[in-house]
Amino acid sequence: MKLHTLTRMDAFLAALAAVAGLALYIRTLAPDLLLGDSGEFQTLVYTLGMTHPTGYPVFVLLGRLFTLLPLGDLAWRANLFVAVLASITLACVYLSIRLLAGWRFAALTGTFSLAVTPLFWFYAVIAELYIPACAFTSAIILLLFLWRQNENPRFLFAAGLLGGLSLGVHSTVALIAPGIGIWLLVSGQFRKSWKPALFGASLGLFLALASFFFLDRYNAPSTYYNATVRHALSAWEMDPADFDSPVERLEFLYTGRQFNKLMFRAPAEVMQENGSIYLGILQDTFAPLTLALIGLGLLTVFISHWRERLLFLLAGGAQTLFALNYEVDDFYVFFIPSFVFLAFWAGIGLGKLLDGIGWGARRLLKGQKPAFAASALVGAIVLGLSIQFWSEMLLTAWQDERVSFAIGTPLDEYPYPIEDPAWVHDDAEMLVNALEPDAILFTGWDVLYPYYFVAHVEHGKTGMAFHETYPQEGMNGLAESTADYVSASLSRPIYFQERPHGVAAARFAFKPVNKNGIRLYQVTGEKP
Repeated sequence: MKLHTLTRMDAFLAALAAVAGLALYIRTLAPDLLLGDSGEFQTLVYTLGMTHPTGYPVFVLLGRLFTLLPLGDLAWRANLFVAVLASITLACVYLSIRLLAGWRFAALTGTFSLAVTPLFWFYAVIAELYIPACAFTSAIILLLFLWRQNENPRFLFAAGLLGGLSLGVHSTVALIAPGIGIWLLVSGQFRKSWKPALFGASLGLFLALASFFFLDRYNAPSTYYNATVRHALSAWEMDPADFDSPVERLEFLYTGRQFNKLMFRAPAEVMQENGSIYLGILQDTFAPLTLALIGLGLLTVFISHWRERLLFLLAGGAQTLFALNYEVDDFYVFFIPSFVFLAFWAGIGLGKLLDGIGWGARRLLKGQKPAFAASALVGAIVLGLSIQFWSEMLLTAWQDERVSFAIGTPLDEYPYPIEDPAWVHDDAEMLVNALEPDAILFTGWDVLYPYYFVAHVEHGKTGMAFHETYPQEGMNGLAESTADYVSASLSRPIYFQERPHGVAAARFAFKPVNKNGIRLYQVTGEKP
């Protein structure tokens, strides 16, 4: 069965969905510096440093281009970059549902359901990677559908290009590749498709690797290598010789040496626990009507366009399966890219409902126009009910100019302190101003990059160094290589935000000091 034809009206509605979403996200955009990974991304798009695994070099370079815009302050621009990618996601989702389901009301309902889903919305207003993953995923799906409709190899080449580039954006995008391969096989056009897809993917992969080698060679003082890895190599049973070439650093990042112990450790046990949490998230995140439409869409998998729906099952299922087997504390954020597929299913479900109503109305009312009017009326009602369900949250967030729905939830405070967004920047400013220009500070991941942002980006104090004290999961003390680094740097002022522990830390003498009201522990020398 052929996909539906897009018109100028669809281009207008897709653009309208993107602009409306962007207006909402800008209105509620995080206004300042953020904690943890978000602070890292805000910093490294300016300093052009490599991030934590898997490095995300394409994200960093794209973000750097975007932050050249003379809008807002520096940290706000990095958040805006993600908001723009969220709006692009909405346009792609609308067009994909329209191609598949036909009904514009179905496409608008699925798109709206994704746009205001609290977890998606929250991560659309901060510098993070899950929304960029959604943008790449939805764009690839749309390009595949356009290729299937027009058989223009340029669409397939572009889809492959984005797929290759996505390895420098977020690894969850790559998880849809097997599903795409199977979809191309069952579409019966594999002979026509593999060359443009492969050429595009190869070029995208080349550009992703080139981005990595560029940032690796640039070696900004604030890069993740310097902030977290090099001083603590012994925590991974490595020495400097194991990390002194670009290929070794590439292997370290893309094999997830820091996190791979948390992946697929005990699938049966972990999936059961994470699965129950996931079901709770769906109930809390999606409106009951949206969940019903998703269920209806899933029930109609093999009625029409079964190949495309199989693609949704395989691609979205792979992303969900990965998240269900990941044991980080905030594993639920890895479900966000799969929400794109849930929006597809919601649109498909409503589309099938409207098709059924039209089929029945044609027999009762004996005419095409009355049947269309009946279906359109039901579609408008469903869209209106979806908007009404979220209306209070929308109005409150718009009036508050913040994602106030997240206050009091696990998303509150970290990485975005919603009720007091200025404190991260103020705290970093106070500490940076209190330290010597060549000081070294060991601290936790949550505030590591806010310190770098204030020192290196805002004040140009690139002689300051900040390091994560315990960068590896389960560390029971200071790494031996960290102690060696401290010994070699005793000519500089060295501080720890918390007194370090472990055998290696016992090599040093510490004294508590007060810096602008901030209590630190200064290394005074090695013990005899």
